[in-house]
Amino acid sequence: MKNINIFFFCLILLTSCSGESDSTDEIEYQNEAPNTPSLSLPENDLYCTVNELNFKWSSSTDPEGDEVSYLFELAEDSDFSEMYFETEISNSTISKEVPKGKNFYWRVRAKDDKNNYSTYSSTRNFYTEAEQTSNSLPSVPQLVTPDNNSVIAELEIELQWEATDEDEDLLRYDLYFGTSSSPVLIEENLEKNSYSINNLSPSTTYYWHIKVRDENSGVAIGQVWSFETQ
Repeated sequence: MKNINIFFFCLILLTSCSGESDSTDEIEYQNEAPNTPSLSLPENDLYCTVNELNFKWSSSTDPEGDEVSYLFELAEDSDFSEMYFETEISNSTISKEVPKGKNFYWRVRAKDDKNNYSTYSSTRNFYTEAEQTSNSLPSVPQLVTPDNNSVIAELEIELQWEATDEDEDLLRYDLYFGTSSSPVLIEENLEKNSYSINNLSPSTTYYWHIKVRDENSGVAIGQVWSFETQ
């Protein structure tokens, strides 16, 4: 009888140890994404007199030492819905020939060999010099007020921006505005580079951007800006 009790005690102890081991084996290892690359060249808001450009960014590191590649995106609009070129490469630099007389936006993100993606880098834009025989594009609209990502106390605001044209063409502006990060068109063919908006909602983030057009159908699209009401 004593031997039987010892046998069952050992069996219970063995089962308990086995259960702890199974619990440890169920813990899954989480592979982490590489860090986000930082853009280097070309500089932001650059006016390019050549149409073959070298794009450079910082190399990303991976926490587990995985092999890293980069997704390069080049678009004709700031939300990258009109993609001009995209590719995946192993280097942190690429050369690309782009059309003259165009406005472009570009960004990069890193990917490891386990298909984990970093967040996107910041977005930069540039525009290329037009052919001398063609119309020059307006400059990309630049923000005047309110500051990007600012918080305002009032529920009314005057939006202001600026743009220029080398040919001194007459400029018209289309205003995109709303609570979505892809704002919708609310006014077009504005003559002034400012617009007042009333009856804003409190504790709300608003997004807006400007499309500028000259009298020869040259177009430049500004980046999306935002502000928040208190």
